[in-house]
Formats: sequence, structure tokens, C-alpha cells
Amino acid sequence: MVLEYISDYINLCSVLLCSALFLFMAWLFRRPSNMPPGPWSVPILGSLPYLVLAKYMSPMETHRMFEAIARKYGNIFSLNAFGYHVVVLNTYEAIKEAFQNPLLNDRPSNTLGDDIEPGVISASGESWKQQRHFSLSTLRGFGVGKRSFEEKISEETKALLDELKRRQDQPFDPQYLIVSAVSNVICAVIFGQRYEYTDEDFKELLANLNQRVKIVGSGGLLLLISFMKYVRPELFRLYKENRERQIQFINKVINEHRIHHDSEHPRDFIDVYLTEIEKNKESLQSHLNERTLIITTMQLFGAGSETTATTLRWVILYMMAYPDIQRQVQQEIDSEVGRDRLPKLSDIPNLPFTGAVLLEIQRIVTAVPSGVVHTAAEATMLNGYTIPKGTFLFSNLWSVHHDPNLWKDPFQFNPARFLDPSGNVVHRPELIPFSTGRRICLGENLAKMEIFLFFTHMIH
Repeated sequence: MVLEYISDYINLCSVLLCSALFLFMAWLFRRPSNMPPGPWSVPILGSLPYLVLAKYMSPMETHRMFEAIARKYGNIFSLNAFGYHVVVLNTYEAIKEAFQNPLLNDRPSNTLGDDIEPGVISASGESWKQQRHFSLSTLRGFGVGKRSFEEKISEETKALLDELKRRQDQPFDPQYLIVSAVSNVICAVIFGQRYEYTDEDFKELLANLNQRVKIVGSGGLLLLISFMKYVRPELFRLYKENRERQIQFINKVINEHRIHHDSEHPRDFIDVYLTEIEKNKESLQSHLNERTLIITTMQLFGAGSETTATTLRWVILYMMAYPDIQRQVQQEIDSEVGRDRLPKLSDIPNLPFTGAVLLEIQRIVTAVPSGVVHTAAEATMLNGYTIPKGTFLFSNLWSVHHDPNLWKDPFQFNPARFLDPSGNVVHRPELIPFSTGRRICLGENLAKMEIFLFFTHMIH
């Protein structure tokens, strides 16, 4: 009898202890006061069971699932994942308001072992301001985004066209050729040279970049939540291996630059950066150093390669799928440019239909559907909600570009939506493939130039 009482007592204590622990964990992982509404969550895992169940019940891409959740909880909703707060923005107004707020423009730390990668894309605060100002002024100094840079892009388009012509009447996958051509444009600026498409080191560099993009996926949550390294350790290992190989390549190029470095006659971005490091080596306020040089170079290479190349592949696909529109583009180019030369940037005002086609493809495709994640530097307000410090913010650009309140028949490919009654191009502020606000893509102008020149040259 006594043993039964003891056993019942132990069982009761166990139940109470488990209940108390569950309540404590529920309190610990609760949704903070006045945060945007969102799906149910459980201790530790947060909203992940809901997301997994939702994806199982109706398989769809993450950005489309976010849109479906927004229909239930509102255009600004919140999630929880392993204790991390996530806010998803699904409208143009919400994204614009958030990314104009200086307290919502930091980048989160990653889980690669070195708190924050200090490159221009991943840095925050004063480090980001200093690096962005330096990077923009240096790139502009080499003509990036200006008409004077057109010749470099045109040289690479001709190299691409030569490669395409060699494959006449033979089926092939254009992915490698396109990413090689686009990458060579940024390589000319940061490395001071272009690479032959057959160069083995260049091929490995592009393969590593492609693998990293596939692993990270849309939004980059894999690298933001430290617990994920235990959930998918093989992906983290592969990511780090690819990253280290890219760093080795860049280190080799930087060391070669040091041998012939001449601060009075800089050849490229790396030369200017090395000069700046030397000038500020005694300054405690400078965020330009050997580490930031490596990471910024790697980030500029990646940002200047993958997204533009992906957009151009979609451009090719849409022209194959819509031959009538392809013919209209060709007719406009033949009429305004002629057959004696290739199109130039100065032809843009005379090629409105061509411009509208490119805008519509960028809208309907949205190459970076969830944008680049932001994080809250401090607690702040957004649209009446409280956003706690450290919250991740995802901008659902895909949702903006397919919002029926902004675009009639948003899933229909219709370049005419970017033309006025007189046939002139209409630039809609809601089209934000390069994001918006203070951290808008610093390569936006270069990307637009490349997309136009590569596309029109291939079509011509």
C-alpha cells in the first residue's frame, strides 16, 4: 500500500513537473505583446509544425505559402522558429515603410562560426554605411552603371554570341554560358580581367557559387537559425566547403594584385581597396580591412552574377514560350536599330515594347522572391505593431508583383501593362525586383544595363 502511495506521488510530481516545464517553455516562446498576428506555435519549434503541415497539405513554394498565410492573418504577419521572431511583409506599402525605417535595415548574424560576415551586403550599422559608400564610389569610378561602361558589357555579349553560334542546330543548356558571360562583366571590375569560358578555375568558381545559392534557397533561413546546423548538418558542411573554395580563389587573386599593386594607377576594385586599407591601417574608425576585402569581393561577385543570369534565362524561356512577342521585339529592333549594328543603351527610348517586355518578365518571375532578410537593430513600430530587437524581416516581393490590387490579371504575361496609351514605357514604383529603401541592391543600374544589352543582342 505504501509503495502504491509513493508511486502515485511520483507520478503526480512527474505530471506537475512536466506541466510546469511546458508552461514555462510556452511562456518563454510566447508571441511578444503587440507583435503582428500569425499562425499557432508550440514551445521550442515555434510555428514550424504549422508550416510543415501547411506545406504537406498544399505543396507550394515558400513565397506562395507566405501569401496564403497573409490572406488569413493579414499582410504583415509573424512566425516563430526555434525562438527566433520572424515578420513577413507581403505588400508594397508594408515593405516600403519598413525598409525606410533606419532601425529595420541591419543584417542578422549567421551561423557559420564568425558571428557576422563583414562584407558590404551582410554588414550592419557604421560598418555597412562605410563599406557601401566606398563600394559605390569605387564602382562608379570604374564606370559601373554609367553609359561609359557599355563597351565592356557589349564585348562580353559578343563573346557570348560567338559561343551560341558555335552550337547552331545542336540542343544545349545555356545556363553555364549565360552565367559565365554575366560573371565576366563583374570580374572585369573587381578582378581586372575576364576569364575564358573554358578556364577550369573559373568553372569551379561558378559551380561553387551555384551550389551555395541552391543550398541557401529563398531568404537564407538556413544560415540564420543556429539550430538548423543540427537539423541539416550535411548542408552546412557543403555550404562551408564551397564558401572556403571561393575564398581561396579570391585570396589568390588578391595576393597576385599585391605583387603589382600601384596605388597611383589602380586597375580594379581590389587595387583601390588595397590602397584604402593601407591609408587607414592606423585608424580605429575604419571598417575596411583584409577580412572585409575578401568577403566584400566574394559578395559583389555573387550578387553581380547569379540573379542577373537567372533573369536572362527566364527571358530566353519566355521568348520561346511567346514567339509572337519575340517577333514584336525583333521587329521593333529591326525598325529602330537596323541590321548593320547591335543595339545600344542610347536606343532604349526608341524601344519601348522591348523595355516593357523586360519589365514584365522581371515582375512575373521575381528572381529573388523573398528578398534579402533584414533584422531590427532596436525595438521599433511598424504599421502599429511592435517589432522587437533582433526580429528577422522578410519582404515577399513575389506577393507584391502578383497583387491583383496592383496588377490586372497578375498571372498573365502581358508587357502592355508597362505601356501607356501612346506606347511609351511606364515605370511602376510597385515593381521592386531589386528591393527598395536604404538597402536597395547597389548593383541595380549595372544589372539593368546587362539585362537590356544581353537580351537585345541575342534577339538581334
